Amino acid sequence: MDDFHGAIVRRLLHRYYVLHLLYGITYAIYFAAQRLDLASPGFGFTDGEMNAYVALSVLSAWKCVMASTAEELASVLILYTKFFSLCLFYWKSGLWTSALYAIGWIVLSTLFPQPWYQGPTKIIELSESDFISKVTKKPKSKERIVEVNEEGPKYWVIMLYANWSVACLNFEAVLANLSLKYSTEHLQFGKVDIDLYPDVGDTYGISRDPASFDLPTLLLFSDGNPIRRLPELTMPSANNNTNSSMTTSAKDTITRIGWSKKAGTVVTAFQLDRLAVDKSS
Repeated sequence: MDDFHGAIVRRLLHRYYVLHLLYGITYAIYFAAQRLDLASPGFGFTDGEMNAYVALSVLSAWKCVMASTAEELASVLILYTKFFSLCLFYWKSGLWTSALYAIGWIVLSTLFPQPWYQGPTKIIELSESDFISKVTKKPKSKERIVEVNEEGPKYWVIMLYANWSVACLNFEAVLANLSLKYSTEHLQFGKVDIDLYPDVGDTYGISRDPASFDLPTLLLFSDGNPIRRLPELTMPSANNNTNSSMTTSAKDTITRIGWSKKAGTVVTAFQLDRLAVDKSS
């Protein structure tokens, strides 16, 4: 347990988290200290300022409950504090000062982007050809009849992701921990970058558009066939009309945005406890 917590602390001491946290909280703390200075003529918070700090505290507490990983919690809290400081600059110093702060935010994010998960993992990075041969077990050549590849694990949990997606970045730690706990000879975990291999994403209806909220998508394969996915989507019926199609689309969008990316969700949806001991072929 000490090693586990130590690993988390080491990851959170990455320069991204340290520098961005300092950039986010320094002015907010300075401003609060000024307001609480008894010798200051402006002692005390106005109602608007107090409401802003309360809102920041409530959002932070809510995220502490909802976050799936320490990295996700840290990155979101940093985002909250930077946005809060940006608002403070705008309220107290005007547009140009807040614009300079926003520019500094962009520069800092460019120079020090959020790192990908760097802890222990058993997730296998797959190319398109690896995905086809190992996961879907399809023959590589279509020019002649060949036997389907029956070798390898029966079950695969595959994450379709893109390097630019913060949601994928935050979720990888969850999947990595699951891979350490559940990986066996017949159950493996992998990931495919659909920016590099767009055909894989197209095959399973995954859009690379950030506005689609499709990423990350998890697929569970059994003997080469996809049997479950997260987020779950509504299958279109044969007699769909325009209204039902719009309802289905809206429902799927809400599902993509709101599905819980916690480990328990994946374990329950994919029945990993059962699959880990299921050695049937």
